[in-house]
Amino acid sequence: MQDLQAWLAKIEAGNADFRRKIGPLKVGLFRLASYLLAGPRLVVLALTGRLQAVRPGAFQWPWVPRWPGLLAKPVHVDRDHAWTERVRAARHEILAEMDSVHSGFARARYDSDENPKEWNTYYFYLQGKPLDEHLAACPRTAAILRTLPHNGLHICFSAIQPGGSLQPHTGPTNASLTAHLGLRNCAGTKLWVGEQVAEYRDGEVLVFDDSFVHWVENNGTAVRYTLMITFWHPSLTWIERLFLSRVLRLNPG
Repeated sequence: MQDLQAWLAKIEAGNADFRRKIGPLKVGLFRLASYLLAGPRLVVLALTGRLQAVRPGAFQWPWVPRWPGLLAKPVHVDRDHAWTERVRAARHEILAEMDSVHSGFARARYDSDENPKEWNTYYFYLQGKPLDEHLAACPRTAAILRTLPHNGLHICFSAIQPGGSLQPHTGPTNASLTAHLGLRNCAGTKLWVGEQVAEYRDGEVLVFDDSFVHWVENNGTAVRYTLMITFWHPSLTWIERLFLSRVLRLNPG
């Protein structure tokens, strides 16, 4: 990995540019709404002496202002989210459907020219919108997704070439978490997130907070495949989820 400090400067500049495009008024209104909606949770945390647990983590730099009152943890325990068991149990069915649509993989929406090799994906949802043709082509995967508490921001098959990597970057918000089901050839692929390192494993689900600076490297000998699923932070209330689902249809381009 190249000098992380240089990447941190790029990430900080990119986030600042994104907020400028949104405009200071909208950013300010978003920040105000976040504290109003999270207020009851913040009061409970303060009264129970647990505010320290939700302070910003090191290298936690989402594109939009950080949503308050949420546990700041780079890597989460997948089995704290009961629905991940259904995903693990369906791995072979999902993998068979992935193989059937492999020719439809294309460059990822958020791939970067700075990645050494192209990142390829097959989207089911992107920025909250379903890709009906892809869902219809993978009916079993689509049926499983309908049972999950996903938020539709970024759900896809993801392929990283051997020797490929996704350079350091962050996701849009700490209100959304990311899960990866290891489908094939995960050996040799690692995720650096915040100040932690995790390994992808075939048949296992890796859950992390992509608002932390993170990157992936495939040092294996074959293309690594996963099913990527974004979902709301479980501490959010229903009204917070409703608000966020309306405003986080993000398009940094």
